[in-house]
Amino acid sequence: MSNSDPLISDKAAGKPGPMDLFRDPLGGPELRTLYGSIWKLSWPVFLSEGIHSVVSMINRVIVSQLGEKAYNSVNVGLMVFLLIITVIAAVAVGTTALVAQSWGAGDRGKAGQVLQQSLLFGLFLTLAITLLGMPLSRATYYLLGADRETVMLGSQYLFWLFAALPLLAPGFFMAAALRGAGDTKTPMVVGIFMGLVSLLLSYGLILGRLGMPRLETLGAALAIDGSFTFYTLVMAILFLFNRNVLKLPASGWRLDFRLAASIFKIGIPSALEWILIQLGILIYVFIIYRYGNAAAAGYFTGIAILAFAQTPAFGIQTATTILVGQAIGAKNFGRAESAFRHSMFLGFVLMAAVGGLIYFVFTPVSLSWLFGKLTAESIAFSRTYVVLLVFVLPPMGIAFTMAGGLRGAGDTVPPLIASTVGVYGGRILLAMGAYHLFHPSVLVIWCSMFPDLILRIAIMAARLASGKWKRAKI
Repeated sequence: MSNSDPLISDKAAGKPGPMDLFRDPLGGPELRTLYGSIWKLSWPVFLSEGIHSVVSMINRVIVSQLGEKAYNSVNVGLMVFLLIITVIAAVAVGTTALVAQSWGAGDRGKAGQVLQQSLLFGLFLTLAITLLGMPLSRATYYLLGADRETVMLGSQYLFWLFAALPLLAPGFFMAAALRGAGDTKTPMVVGIFMGLVSLLLSYGLILGRLGMPRLETLGAALAIDGSFTFYTLVMAILFLFNRNVLKLPASGWRLDFRLAASIFKIGIPSALEWILIQLGILIYVFIIYRYGNAAAAGYFTGIAILAFAQTPAFGIQTATTILVGQAIGAKNFGRAESAFRHSMFLGFVLMAAVGGLIYFVFTPVSLSWLFGKLTAESIAFSRTYVVLLVFVLPPMGIAFTMAGGLRGAGDTVPPLIASTVGVYGGRILLAMGAYHLFHPSVLVIWCSMFPDLILRIAIMAARLASGKWKRAKI
């Protein structure tokens, strides 16, 4: 997207003051242009994330053929690995926001330098995480209260995910930079091929098909490593041959601590936010494990479905990050406000529609067919979680969009505060209190998702209304 785009070209629109959350001046052609821009930026992310979530679900179906304990061990390992990925997101989020603002201001050279520094500092960060994480793989499972067999299966899986991290991360940074420049299609196309590689490797290495050795849970880890390494290599080739809108400078490959400070100033609060969320979810899993392996397996199946269901929210979130970032870079605060309002509305509507879809698709019959090796009790728990998601998804669409836009403005501390209060003051506090005081059914524990989201939305809505996000310094 260039500065000639009508979404960000009118610098006279809006002032860096308070924001009306509900009334918006746009109408007619301007409003259609805004929705066209949101859709143009969000659908490739939506499709890419959707494919990844479907691939992830198929991989879970394949792993479930190994039995409930192997299934749980891989899911716990994935959650721990996602926690680690959130640290890397400190670089990726800062990259997207800074590239978007540089792009909006017309400074293409700085946008390329941001990516360059992301790759340099990201390399040191991932090497440090790998060296720290590999020896701690087994201890992680013990801390979560897993049994001996789950620890044995899962620790090997997690070890090999850590080992390949320096090969996986650069692809994240390159994709983040392209999205900041308004190119969401290239990461999507490469991501589709990555998904195909993941499916082939998972089917072959987990179950010993297609002429590959049967490695079971180890094969699940190697399949992820191989597919993400493929993603990084393809993205690197595209940059090497200048096949992208964003050019990576050939010179200047030295550490720029000033530019890196700007990247991390934006990215660290977001990374800390996601770290706290993932830690909270791991505590949540610790509580759910108290209800037995069937409840845990049902929960893991439910969040696999959630990963698919929330893909529209990720698409709208990314579009809002880009549009708000570019509008702020162009000093067009009115357009930034409009991007917020209409993206939140669209996020709510799309997620409500997805909630209805998953209710009718993931029935007890279809879940039993997909996860045939899981017990009937696990399937019943999975269906219960799906029903809850129908009501959780619409407010999730609003919360994701708010957080994405604030990150685009470089105002990443309020989403951190909102998530921390929501996860720990809403979800974890309620779940732990209910468990220790009343020991209710696991359904009550899962319902703690609602106060979590309500608190997040309330805190971020207050920040938006104040207008202070328009003056965030980076």
